[in-house]
Amino acid sequence: MGSWRITRIRVLNAIGDSPKMIGCNARLPNHGAQTRDPIVRLETDVGIEGIGRLRGGMDAADRELPQLIGRDVFEFYDPEVGVVGTTAAEFAMWDVVAKSQGKPVYALLGDAGSNDVDAYDGGLYFCDLLYPDRPLERVCEEAAESVARGFRAIKMKVGRGHKWMEAEEGFRRDVECVAAVRETIGPNVKLMVDANNGYDVSGAMRLFREIGQCDIYWAEEMFPETVEDYRVFRDFLRENGWNTLIADGETQGEVTPLLPLMEAGLLDALQLDINRVGLTEWKRLAGLCKQYRCCGAPHTWSSQFGLFISLHLGRAFDNFLAHEVPAYNVDAILPAGIEWYGGQYHFTGAPGWGVVVNERVYNEKYRGEEKVYGGTS
Repeated sequence: MGSWRITRIRVLNAIGDSPKMIGCNARLPNHGAQTRDPIVRLETDVGIEGIGRLRGGMDAADRELPQLIGRDVFEFYDPEVGVVGTTAAEFAMWDVVAKSQGKPVYALLGDAGSNDVDAYDGGLYFCDLLYPDRPLERVCEEAAESVARGFRAIKMKVGRGHKWMEAEEGFRRDVECVAAVRETIGPNVKLMVDANNGYDVSGAMRLFREIGQCDIYWAEEMFPETVEDYRVFRDFLRENGWNTLIADGETQGEVTPLLPLMEAGLLDALQLDINRVGLTEWKRLAGLCKQYRCCGAPHTWSSQFGLFISLHLGRAFDNFLAHEVPAYNVDAILPAGIEWYGGQYHFTGAPGWGVVVNERVYNEKYRGEEKVYGGTS
């Protein structure tokens, strides 16, 4: 394999656009129609470039990336563990190591998953609040658009009464919207609800008394997690004959606070954000999930590159449920080895992430804004 020296690293803050305004959730205001996805381009002296999302923000980039120039890529890769020794460039390192072997990243992790990776649309926020003259109509429009785009699973936000509406009015709107979405998408599309901790346990049970018949696939962050409350909620779901799964973890920076839930068998889907904790950590977590009979469903909200990373996990391991498709498409990157059809993502076998830089967009839009470490610009 030899030595592959890092010659230059470039960071660009790529723009992700959404075709619709993304509204608020139970806790946060409108998310907008645009986001930023920071992309790393790591160049080597053999002419192979690694591409990835920046981890840790620009503080981590300024602290770490200058120290990588001139070093061997393979210093940072342990086949048993993954990429080590860097946070900011972790994902770009995964890409270049996989390319050095002519393999997709998932092949470095395992090959137990299916080549057909399930995904869900995570962009159904409180759009009714953006269209007060026709709230339910707008919710149904967005759900129908998701189905028209090929999705066979949709996640919608609930918890309007936590912050944005009077409590009872918000509760009733939640019930109406869930029922309307189920009617719109029909019985064969999975439907998940996410409260962003906008309920307490009694409120969550009250909500499910109204929506339980809508065949809810999973309930996500319905209330702040404790073993006691999760046990009450799980028992309540089972007593009513609902097989709804319990999902949680997107706000956690590491798994320790969730271990009591996993050990008690109360967590079905672990959702630590893959951009935040990294692929090396998720490789370890996949094994932990198997130990506790829990599935992976990493949070990737607002990051299209995060989705691509998550998909490789789903291809590598057989205990992953579904992957969150963000509402934003990033203009500076193109999925060259990942295809979407039939409500799933499919791999073509392209090396690395199967992602390339859109050089035309990059040169026209980002070259003058990139931050460069090493080499010359």
